[in-house]
Amino acid sequence: MRDWLAEERRSSALRAFELAVVPGLLQTPDYARTVLDGDEAAVTARLDRQAILKNENPPTLRCVLDETVLTRGFGDAAVMRDQLEHLVNSVAPRLAVQIVPSGVRYEGLAGAFTIATVNGSDVAYIDTAVRGLVTSNPEDIACIIDVWESIRTFALSQRESIELIKKVAEERWT
Repeated sequence: MRDWLAEERRSSALRAFELAVVPGLLQTPDYARTVLDGDEAAVTARLDRQAILKNENPPTLRCVLDETVLTRGFGDAAVMRDQLEHLVNSVAPRLAVQIVPSGVRYEGLAGAFTIATVNGSDVAYIDTAVRGLVTSNPEDIACIIDVWESIRTFALSQRESIELIKKVAEERWT
C-alpha cells in the first residue's frame, strides 16, 4: 500500500471500484474501525488519507460500488446508516458515487481496483487476496480501464444511485 499512497496523493483523478466495502477515502471513523477490526493505528492512517479530498486542488474521485457494499453490515445499524448517509453527503461536482445493482453480472466481479491519473499517466492499485498490487504497465492499465468502462455501463446514474443509497439506509439500517 505504501507505493500506492504516494501515487494517490499526487493524483489529479481517481476512479475506484469496490465489491465489498466503502472505499477508504469515503469511510467514516466508525465504519473504518469495524472494517479494520479496531486497529486504531490503521484507522488513523486510513482517515489521514482522506485529507487529499480537502486539499486546495483535490483529485476528482469517481466511485462505482457493487450494491452489496450497501447491504453488507460492518458494525451495527447506526454505523451502516451513518456510513451510507456520509456517502450521500459526500457527492459533489468532483466526487461521484454510483451503484451497480445486485443481480447484474458484469466484468468487475473479479475484484476491486483504483485507477489514479498522475501527471497525465495512469497507475492502478489492484486488490488481491495476498496483497495490493500497483502497476503502470501499459497492458495492465489498458485492461483495467476497459473493465472500468464496462462496469460503468451497468451502474445506475448518480441520481438513481443516491436514491438507492438513501432507500437502503432507511429500509435496512434503521
